[in-house]
Amino acid sequence: MKKKWKFLFLSLAALAMGACGNEGAADDTSEDVTSETSNEVAESATDDPYAQYPAIDMGGRTIKIATWWDFYYDSRHTDPTDNPGVNNTETAQMELDNIRRIEEKYNVKIEFSNLGWDGMTENINTSVVSGTPDYDIYTVDLQFGLAPAMNGYAMPVSEFAPDYSDITTDQTIMSPFETFGETYFFTETVLPTGGTYMLYNATMLDELGLEDPNELLASGEWTWEKFAEMTKATTRDTDGDGNIDVYGFGGVTTDTTNEFVASNGGSIATDLTEGLSSPETVEALEFIYNMYNVDKVAKPYTDNWDEQLLAWVDGGVAFAPVQAYNLINYGPELSYDYRIVKWPQGPSGDGTKAGEGIVNYYFIPKGTEQPEAVYQIFEEFRNWFAFDESYRDNYDWIETGFTNTEDLDLAMEIGEMGNGDLWKVADVNGAVGEATYNIFTGTMTVSQAVESYKQVLQDGLDGFQNKEE
Repeated sequence: MKKKWKFLFLSLAALAMGACGNEGAADDTSEDVTSETSNEVAESATDDPYAQYPAIDMGGRTIKIATWWDFYYDSRHTDPTDNPGVNNTETAQMELDNIRRIEEKYNVKIEFSNLGWDGMTENINTSVVSGTPDYDIYTVDLQFGLAPAMNGYAMPVSEFAPDYSDITTDQTIMSPFETFGETYFFTETVLPTGGTYMLYNATMLDELGLEDPNELLASGEWTWEKFAEMTKATTRDTDGDGNIDVYGFGGVTTDTTNEFVASNGGSIATDLTEGLSSPETVEALEFIYNMYNVDKVAKPYTDNWDEQLLAWVDGGVAFAPVQAYNLINYGPELSYDYRIVKWPQGPSGDGTKAGEGIVNYYFIPKGTEQPEAVYQIFEEFRNWFAFDESYRDNYDWIETGFTNTEDLDLAMEIGEMGNGDLWKVADVNGAVGEATYNIFTGTMTVSQAVESYKQVLQDGLDGFQNKEE
């Protein structure tokens, strides 16, 4: 922030000096007056963390933001307890105070509308596509936001973000998000909590005398080969009935595919050319195929999504993909000690990439009136913490999911390793889902599945290239 404030100080000081200088020819004391004025303006500018944003009279307009959940807080709220789930009244009051300041500075109201998932999709497909959007800003999951944006119904960030905005400078408040070479989306700069981690049952590994994966990671030995050894050692019939009841690995197909491909340096849709048939992806799919169908160390696939997603909760698997919200919901109640670790490094990987953590994004649709002013006000509205990142980066809500600070720090590191692979939202034809279903169930070999679905994936990606100008 120092560079921006310095620039602001110089600009305002120059204006003050220019104004006083016009009178200076008739007054020998003008230099002293100018100096005093400059110092006062400079002090005022640096005391105001929002001074970079010029005031704009919006004439009482309400800026409307569409979302698909209940958002707190906007202009209709007056008390922290208006949010029934509030857990930090101090920061809640800071948000409310900032709203009142915004309302006065801009003569404006801010209102969020919860349209729900289906309602959001319907509204985008009608009002946004027709060029007469009902809302000034849309909060979207890329599953329903990517296609309209890439097909020309969203404004590029460069068209509405002024040079002095945070998104074009420090990105303390907002960060742009690029999709296939275009930047239509922006998101709040927050802790990177959207990663997918590999959970391991530390109690089980210790009882079996197996190495700690984090120690293997530290020594550079946490590889697919070592992981395969450990999944074989942990896959067992524990009650002697002749059936396997504990598996080395278990998880949903999407997370499993996403992370093993990323850990091998591959991607399926980071650009508009399909990566399903890339050598790195094929190598990852072969590894997965062997886990499920050859070595049989992975909990067998079923159509029950929750059963696959939560296979780790009852201790039935040694390793599993998890997100922060899973750990928050179930971690404190587990009957065993657990840890998280990065995904093991594949033979073609370098240990620096993880699957892309998909979060929610904003876009401003074409047809929005005064988009520059709308964006400026929204950015300042979300800067309720006045550039004090200690308020923004609050760990309170996520800490309960982790058993130690090392794992919490590791979670943040993994969250920053996203490889930009958007296949889970860009695969509009469901090609990857069909291919992986056949691979996980052993219905097809990897080569058969890739050959059958690579063009289907490419056809879907091609649709994003037909943007309206």
